[in-house]
Amino acid sequence: MANEKKEIIKVGFILFAITAVAALVLAVVNNFTAPVILENNKKAQEIAMKKVLAEAESFSLTEFNPIDGNSATELYIADGAGAVVKVSPSGYGGKIDMVVGVDNDLKVTGVEIISQSETAGLGSNCTNDDFRAQFVGKSSGIKVVKNGAKENEIDAISSATVTSKAVTKGVNDALAVAESMMGGK
Repeated sequence: MANEKKEIIKVGFILFAITAVAALVLAVVNNFTAPVILENNKKAQEIAMKKVLAEAESFSLTEFNPIDGNSATELYIADGAGAVVKVSPSGYGGKIDMVVGVDNDLKVTGVEIISQSETAGLGSNCTNDDFRAQFVGKSSGIKVVKNGAKENEIDAISSATVTSKAVTKGVNDALAVAESMMGGK
């Protein structure tokens, strides 16, 4: 009986030592990779910003007053070309990080998805050019329809209405922030 207890304590100590070493290794690796990941994410966002507002020469991060229920996290004013708003609406699989370009007439110039965790083959289709292109030229109050989109509507992704509505909410949120900062022309 005493030998069994000693054996259990010995195995427990060994398992504790293994997990402690593994945790230490993970912490060290994270310490080295975190800055690289942060820099890569920053570069991906800069590329996306240039895509959604190609006319802009530079972008200036600007403080803004949050709007209740709005998913906007960052606002960049572009040298006379409009603004780019980073939004993170909640989709079916979690947050969808994206940037939305808005011109001086408060119309969408482009939408780029930076990261998403939507269902593969369904909601992940929010990254497709055809879906995102539907937003270009639209203004605030965009609605989602199942098919046959009209003036200020977009066609939902088949079997991914939650994702379609989330991306649309993000675009509408971006337009609301841009309008509040650019004076609602």
